[in-house]
Amino acid sequence: MTVASQIKKGVVDLYWTLRGTTIPVPVLPLQPRSVLFVCKGNICRSPFAEQVARKLVHEQMGNRGEPIAFRSAGLHVTTSKTPPDMALSVARRFGVSLDNHRSQPISHELVATSDIIIAMEGWHYDELRLRFTGCKEKVFLLALFAKEASARFGYEAFNIPDPYGGSQQIFEQCFEKIEQSVKTLLAELQVKR
Repeated sequence: MTVASQIKKGVVDLYWTLRGTTIPVPVLPLQPRSVLFVCKGNICRSPFAEQVARKLVHEQMGNRGEPIAFRSAGLHVTTSKTPPDMALSVARRFGVSLDNHRSQPISHELVATSDIIIAMEGWHYDELRLRFTGCKEKVFLLALFAKEASARFGYEAFNIPDPYGGSQQIFEQCFEKIEQSVKTLLAELQVKR
């Protein structure tokens, strides 16, 4: 890493360390019936979070039904797209399929009918709270549910970076963080057998 890159990373981490103290953590609802995962394009992170949440709940609940409806959407979706091949391949390694997923834009209806809205990055969090002013109390950052979030500071503690266009390793790291964060989220929601 070059000196300029190190300085830039340090500045970004300092910003997020300070910014993180201003992000209120709303109280999770006791018995949510719906969770909406949101990212920029709804082709990598949010559909993976949606599918891994379904898988984890199914593993816990078996065929007794899905107590929570999981959905996903994108803030900047103009046309319906499929996930990139790398996302499809890496998702399979985590035991979920994105093969039938098509991106969809966020809408007032999706926001209104969701009890919890989970953003992947800080700017998603900010945009959701600005565009849908009535939903501020139900918007969360997924990275805050990562087990290691409390031990870290900076950008990584508050954001799950977009892996789009990245290597297999970048997708694997992203999906691993999403999976671990979703596990913690579900545990906090007390989704049990």
